[in-house]
Amino acid sequence: MNENNSHVSRRNFLKGSAAVTTVGSLAGCVLLEGDFGTEEIDGIPDEPFRIVQLLFESGPPAFYGEEARNASEMLVEQINDDGGLIGEREIEVVDRLDEDAGPDSLISDVQAMAQEGEVDMIMGIVSSAHSLAVAPAADDQQLPFLVTMPGTYQLFEENPEMDHVVRTAGTNAAGAVGAVRMVEQMDDVETVITVDPDYAWGHDHQEMFTAGLDAVGADVEVVESRYPELGETDYSAHVSAIADESPDLLFSSLWGGDISTFVSQGVAGGLFEAVDEALLIGDTGAPLLDSLGADMPENVWLGGRGGYQPNYRYDEDEAHREFVDEYYERYDQLPGWGAYHEWMGFEALQEGVERAVQIIGDWPTGEQLMASMNNIAFEAPHGQHTMHGPQAVAPAVFGRPTDDHDLPVDHPLLGEFEFIEAAEVNPPEGVLTMDWVDEIEPMTG
Repeated sequence: MNENNSHVSRRNFLKGSAAVTTVGSLAGCVLLEGDFGTEEIDGIPDEPFRIVQLLFESGPPAFYGEEARNASEMLVEQINDDGGLIGEREIEVVDRLDEDAGPDSLISDVQAMAQEGEVDMIMGIVSSAHSLAVAPAADDQQLPFLVTMPGTYQLFEENPEMDHVVRTAGTNAAGAVGAVRMVEQMDDVETVITVDPDYAWGHDHQEMFTAGLDAVGADVEVVESRYPELGETDYSAHVSAIADESPDLLFSSLWGGDISTFVSQGVAGGLFEAVDEALLIGDTGAPLLDSLGADMPENVWLGGRGGYQPNYRYDEDEAHREFVDEYYERYDQLPGWGAYHEWMGFEALQEGVERAVQIIGDWPTGEQLMASMNNIAFEAPHGQHTMHGPQAVAPAVFGRPTDDHDLPVDHPLLGEFEFIEAAEVNPPEGVLTMDWVDEIEPMTG
C-alpha cells in the first residue's frame, strides 16, 4: 500500500485515455438514441438551474448538513461567478429540506415538487435509510436526484432500474473491505472485537468486514460483535467489556457524534491502552479530530471511502488545496465528510452538463442529464473519481492521527496515509456486493 500520487486535470472526461472512446461513444448513443420521450429543450434556458437540497438541519447528524450547506454555498457562488454551468446558466438553491422530518415527509415533498415542476434537481441527503426510501420515489416521479453522501450498497442493488438517480459517493464496501485490506497488512492480529451501530448501516459493515476476513483467509477470530444503539450517550459497559477482553484489534463503523463519544469515553476508560490497534471507518475526518483534540489516541487508523482529509494530497493537488483554503477562510474550520461529498456532487453535475450539451447541442432533459453523469471520471482529493454507471467507486484511504501538519489548526490531522485502490475495495460493475465480498482474493501487490 502506498499513497496515491497520481494527478490528472481537475475537469477530465478521461481525455487521453483508452477509455474515452468507449465511454464517449456509449454516452452519445444513450443521449442521442435513447428513448427519452418527446420532451426537448432548445438552447440554454435563461432561468437558473434550480436545486433543492436534502440535508439534516436538526437532530444529531445536523453538523453533516451544516458542512454540506457550507460547501454548496461556496461552490455555487464560485460556479456562478464563472457564469454558471457551462459558463451560461447559473445555479440557484431554491430550498433545503430537513431530513429530520423523516422519510414519509421527504417522499411527500418529492412528489409535490415533481407535480409543481419548479425544480430541476434534488441533491444531497445524509442518511442511507432515507436514500433507500427517497431515491425510488424521485425516480418514480422522474425528478432527477443527485445522491451525494449515503454509502449503503443496497441503493442500486435493490433498485437497479432507476434512471433518474446518480450517486457520487462511494459505497460502504470501500470502508469495510478497506479495513479488511488493512488487516491483511498487519502483524500479530489474532483477535478482533467489532463495535457498530445497531441498525442496518452497522450490521452491514460488520457483515462485510467479517465475511471479507474469512474470504482472504485471515487467521483472525472475531471474538465478539457489539451493537450500541444509535445516539448512545453512555458507552461505559462497552468500553469495560472490550478492555477486559483486550483484543488485538478494535473495528468500528460508529459515525458522527457516536464515534466521538465512544472514543472520548474509551480514552477515559483505558480502552485504547487495552487494544493494540483500532480501525475506525465512520467517515468523520477532521471534525472528529477537532472534537477530540489531544484526547485522540495514537494507535488508531481512521478513514474509509475516499481521501476526504484536508491535508491528504494537499500540496500535490491544486484544486484540493484551493477548496480547503477557501472553506477555512470562509468558515474558520476545515472541511469534513459532508463538505467533501457535496463537492464531488457539484463536480459531477458540471461534468454531466458539459458532456450532455457537447453531445446534444442543447440543454439536456432531466433524464439525459442523469445519463450524462454515468461512466464519467473527474479529479478528487484521492485522485481520479470514477463512476461505474450511476454509482461512484471510491478507493479507501486511512491515516494515523498526528500533530505534524502545516494546516492552521491546533488539533491533530491524519498522516502516514495508506491508499488502497478502488479495484481492491469495490465489486466489479454488475456484481452484487456481498457475492463479491464472500469471494474476494487477498490483496495483490
